[in-house]
Amino acid sequence: MEHGTYLKTVYQKDDRAAESCLKKAVRYEPNLPIAYYRLGFLDYKKKSYTSALRHFHAAIEYQQQKENAEYRMTDQQLYNCHLYLANCGLFIATNAQEDLTKLELNVNLVEVPNYELSPFFEFIKGNDEYLERHAYQMVTRSGSQFGSKEQCESELSARNTIILDFTGREHLLIFNERECRLTKNQAELLRYFLINSSDEHPVTKHHVYDLFSRSDDNGEIPTNTFTQNVIRLRVKLAQAKIDFPVIENKTGVNETAYFYNYFFPFMIMHRSDETFVLDQ
Repeated sequence: MEHGTYLKTVYQKDDRAAESCLKKAVRYEPNLPIAYYRLGFLDYKKKSYTSALRHFHAAIEYQQQKENAEYRMTDQQLYNCHLYLANCGLFIATNAQEDLTKLELNVNLVEVPNYELSPFFEFIKGNDEYLERHAYQMVTRSGSQFGSKEQCESELSARNTIILDFTGREHLLIFNERECRLTKNQAELLRYFLINSSDEHPVTKHHVYDLFSRSDDNGEIPTNTFTQNVIRLRVKLAQAKIDFPVIENKTGVNETAYFYNYFFPFMIMHRSDETFVLDQ
């Protein structure tokens, strides 16, 4: 559920790997609303509307059972799910109508009176426009706003701003138009520092426990594991030519801790329906 997209490479998303893993997940445990939502989205991208409709419908049904809270859809995902579901039905109806006009039958048929297809197209257009306008979120220190893919792309050239881009197949750290690829864990860790840390609220290994699957015999993350991950993240920041140290050690506390010092402004871009390990 959490890592299937990255089975082939830690740097790049792979839709085929994601689809395979999600289908395995629901075979093991059917009550996974978010899995069906993601399967529906993958089908929708491929214009496989019949399969997408089944998956979105299953996502809503399992969501209503209010079980398995860890894998429920967020409110944004649930809202999008209903829009995608409606569009799937409308696309199927539209295609059926187009096929109907192509039929060559040697019988006299009575046409349905006052049948209009035009409202279908208006519904589809309205839903698609909403989904496009709200497809992505751009998060800064002052808050977040929805936007389209094009609006996100227009922000990539911002100067002296740390940009963390989740919108493509790769997770990118961008600074003054210089790009550096991040692993999934590195991108999540940097996002957590940018949003949640400060000198008054530094990050310890306990804050990011869910990000690291390996732990010691006591179920704890070894301090060295946490430290090494921060060191690797600092290397990535340097590769992006962010020469000023922006993730600092917090002194005067009882355990290893770090924080983002806000020397540069930041912007995080991601799909509005994306979920993160450290938010769960």
